[in-house]
Amino acid sequence: MDEQLERLLEFLESSGPGLHAMLTRLTLREDAAEDLMQELFIRLSKSKAFERARNRGAYARRCAINLALDWRQRSTPNHLPLDEVRERGSGGNSPLRGLIQREEMERILQAISRLRGISRESFVMRYIQQESYERIAQELGRRPHQVRALCSKAMAQLRNMLNSSRLQASRKGASDA
Repeated sequence: MDEQLERLLEFLESSGPGLHAMLTRLTLREDAAEDLMQELFIRLSKSKAFERARNRGAYARRCAINLALDWRQRSTPNHLPLDEVRERGSGGNSPLRGLIQREEMERILQAISRLRGISRESFVMRYIQQESYERIAQELGRRPHQVRALCSKAMAQLRNMLNSSRLQASRKGASDA
């Protein structure tokens, strides 16, 4: 077996479960995560940059994040705006509440796919992977306070994106009425 392929297999043996978990969280689908893991393996096996990377884990994670969020861009269907979904006056976790929560998560993940570069990566590591600021800083070669600032700016960008999409949906609803 090729030495490069053998190193890649060893890397995926140790880092694969974490990458798969992240892909599952980003896609919200186990089957999509499986497909993306295969695509990630293929890309990494063909990548000269991965072989030369100082931090292969960071390189693979960035590639996996990009794959998952690109997949979301291609495959997420248009959903009914949350403002148009009305809930009955029932308490607890109704099926409708579950649908609304899933819709909200879909919107958030869709907005994350519009973030770019290190903002996207730091946001995913902090809020999807639940990594500490110190761990993220170590992985990205930054200081913890820089990572906090990146996450804060990314969160502000996401809020703006989500608020503007709600405004557009309410305007569209008003014009359709």
